[in-house]
Amino acid sequence: MTDSIKYTGLLVEYLDRGGLRAGVVVREQGDKLVLRDLGGHERTIARELVMMRYGAGHGEGDPAARLAALEAEKAPLRGELDLMLLWEVVQEQGRAFTADDLAELFFGQRTAVGAAVMLEALLADRIYFVRRNREFVARSAEQVERIRVQESRARMRSDEGRRTRELLSAVVAGEPGGNGAGWPPEDVAPLIAELQRYLKNPATRSQELSLMLAQAASDVDPVEIAYEVLHRLGAAPEAPRFAAIGALPMMFSPAVEAEAIAVVPPERAPTAGPVAFTIDDEETLEIDDALSCEIMADGCLRVGVHIALVADFVARGGVMDRAAAERSTTVYLPEITVRMLPDEIGCRRASLIAGERRPVLSTSVVLGPTGELLSSSIAPANLRIDSRLSYSEADRLLGCADEDRSEIAAALRTLNAAALKLRERRKRAGAVLTQRREPKVHVRGDQIDIEILDPNSPSRMLVAEFMVLSNHIAASYAAERRIPIIYRVQPAAHDSIAVRARLSVHPEFHAGTGLPCYAQLSSPIRRYADLVLQRQLVSAIAGSATLPYDADSILSVLANTENAEAEAKELERRARRYWTLAYLQRHACGRELSATVTRDGVSAELDDYAVRGALRGAPNVTSQTAIRVRIARVDPLRGWLSFDYLSTLPKPAERPSSK
Repeated sequence: MTDSIKYTGLLVEYLDRGGLRAGVVVREQGDKLVLRDLGGHERTIARELVMMRYGAGHGEGDPAARLAALEAEKAPLRGELDLMLLWEVVQEQGRAFTADDLAELFFGQRTAVGAAVMLEALLADRIYFVRRNREFVARSAEQVERIRVQESRARMRSDEGRRTRELLSAVVAGEPGGNGAGWPPEDVAPLIAELQRYLKNPATRSQELSLMLAQAASDVDPVEIAYEVLHRLGAAPEAPRFAAIGALPMMFSPAVEAEAIAVVPPERAPTAGPVAFTIDDEETLEIDDALSCEIMADGCLRVGVHIALVADFVARGGVMDRAAAERSTTVYLPEITVRMLPDEIGCRRASLIAGERRPVLSTSVVLGPTGELLSSSIAPANLRIDSRLSYSEADRLLGCADEDRSEIAAALRTLNAAALKLRERRKRAGAVLTQRREPKVHVRGDQIDIEILDPNSPSRMLVAEFMVLSNHIAASYAAERRIPIIYRVQPAAHDSIAVRARLSVHPEFHAGTGLPCYAQLSSPIRRYADLVLQRQLVSAIAGSATLPYDADSILSVLANTENAEAEAKELERRARRYWTLAYLQRHACGRELSATVTRDGVSAELDDYAVRGALRGAPNVTSQTAIRVRIARVDPLRGWLSFDYLSTLPKPAERPSSK
């Protein structure tokens, strides 16, 4: 029995060899249809094979023109469709969908053309969806992974896999044709598309492609090789190099940005007090700490450590909070800063900007003559930030003795004296106070600039000491009241070998700081864990019957943020080394450079660039010996740097700068 639909003149798409084919029905023959395709050929099909019918908008006219117009409509939708993304959205729903349903879900509207594009993709798909008559069900994550592994193995053995491996090897080795020239477009274009997908979504990176990339350059992370290959093929992502390698989100959603603008923080009464000021790098926009101090009548010193009260702006469970939790931390790369919070909050409304009042979580401490802690308190406040100093400005003020008699200069000198006492007390308690210099690298376009940061400069030491003190007091406050928070713990060194610090929900000794308990709450604009702990403390201080987080949810935050922070730090380290070596490759090869021996002659650190490399040809020299070297080998991609030893310098004071 035939259906009652009149097909003559309709543009239809029908099943043919497992896919869709389009044609215009020229006549009907019982339960058969005669169609004319784009090439003008006629063919006869059964009516039940018709999957799509097009009415108004695809009606009268030459069949070939109508079919060409349909193809033109479908092309941009094909380019937009991402079945993997669609699968991620629907896989947990556990129900069947029609192609129309899925097209409406993905494209945002229900149209015949959208449904056709979706249907042809679903029919061709062998990974994400399984067909049940005219409906489709998402496979489980386990099934998808199993199919991917099977297909990866098959492709590795195929001619396509062989050609891909050859092209990857040629590009990495810089061989002729390594920029893609001379290779068939059908080989280069799919590789570019695959590498771009590989970079974009770490969760779905194929084992097959990771293995191919590792074979092309076994001593480089596969993700960095993927970027390098795209760069050499002229198809690198728009995002800066290490932002793309880290798959960092470059923008916030409109909903997050809207919440950042609309949020109204709670009213807090203005707080009076001594002059408060910030000390930070000149280019810093996320300013999350300020200091103040006053000498009391009994000669003791009251110090205020004021931390931006970000919890007033970022409500738990809101879209901004979820975005911050996903990012976990602000990532500082030479090319770009990828922030945890939108600029409206992190750089403006919550940032401690000079001349503005800001909500803060203030830790007030009273210190005795030798730096002993006599009393402390923690409370939210509404504080005016009076002034901003850069580290270099603060160092200049500290270096000019009593010449500058301003209130800020006097406060700086008072705080510096107290910080030295605090540092000495921690040192006696076993704190590890040595910190390496590191390069601060800026990349803008093709220009690389390097500045060496000295963590032991007076102002950096001052700020660090009071952040450590504030964090310790917050940890003690939580421990005494059994408030669930994340502590940082580190057992004492064993046989002179330092034990790595870790996170815990239990307060324990922290050898690195020399303090009985320690937590980190001083950077809530830049670290999600700090924001969570700030919420917890503010709620406890306010006397709330129920805290925002119990021990289990704190553990969940710990699990999510610990790995993310470690990955961000490693990405920052790799980026700094890559761009530092790129600078040396451009500007320092062939020059004599001053360096300091490390590891008893195994390696050396360049004095002007704070970067280490292997040392070749040196006599018996001990660590900290001043020497002259020349770069023997430098490879930014692989992180390789080695030096040829030239000579030993007799006195460090006589070492000339090589810049």
